[in-house]
Amino acid sequence: MLKRLNKRFLCFVMLLVSSLITANVIAAVIEVKPLESLNNQKPAKNIKALNLEPLNIAVASNFKVAALDIARQFTEQFAIEVNISSASTATLYQQILRGAPFDLFLSADQKHVQLLVEANKTAQHLGFIYAQGRLVFWQPALNHQPTLDDFMTYQDRLAIANPKFAPYGIAAQQALNFTKKWQTQPYVKGNNINQAFQFVASKSVAAGLVSYAAVIQKQQTHYVLIPPQWHQPITQYGVIINDQKSQQAELFKQFLLSSTIQKQVAQQGYN
Repeated sequence: MLKRLNKRFLCFVMLLVSSLITANVIAAVIEVKPLESLNNQKPAKNIKALNLEPLNIAVASNFKVAALDIARQFTEQFAIEVNISSASTATLYQQILRGAPFDLFLSADQKHVQLLVEANKTAQHLGFIYAQGRLVFWQPALNHQPTLDDFMTYQDRLAIANPKFAPYGIAAQQALNFTKKWQTQPYVKGNNINQAFQFVASKSVAAGLVSYAAVIQKQQTHYVLIPPQWHQPITQYGVIINDQKSQQAELFKQFLLSSTIQKQVAQQGYN
């Protein structure tokens, strides 16, 4: 009887030791790092050894400047080249539908990301929020800091992004509808929000509804923020497109969403 118990006890001990060894081996192989560890991570040798191809990222016009800076930091940290292509959200959406070789799409809204998911044009079934845009009324030639009263009384041509192509244009139209100016306000439509900004910067138009990010990045003054309740939120979504490059695309996504980069995004005019 005692011998049987000893044998059972010995078997139990051996099984326990075997389990602990297996767990330690797995833990050593699968090193799970928190998202914030990306902030200080240096280019990993195993990433370099993979000789990963460059990432091709489609970026909504408003986020181009920020994306270029983030891409530069990403390449320095992970030794993966990034190519940025920028246009209006609707234009990029159409290009992706037609098979443009993008690996990641940074849209200016949720709608076009969801449409791509429904069309089976993405590698993931869910998008992710990477920024929240703001709209401003910018009138650089004004001899004082603009106010919302200046916006309400402004009657000359107003530069906006085309609502058919750009989420910032939709927000501008909603703000003009909210203030009952849409039917009476003369306006000039840019193909994207950056073109609307250029209309004002080149003095082709005296004022415009442009992105907060643009006036911050260009160090402009003489603007006033449009109250967020005047239009639907400009919530900017991204989604991974190419499952063949999902590894490096996921790495860029996590880098973009890390606290260090998100602080930079906020400093460039986004919530």
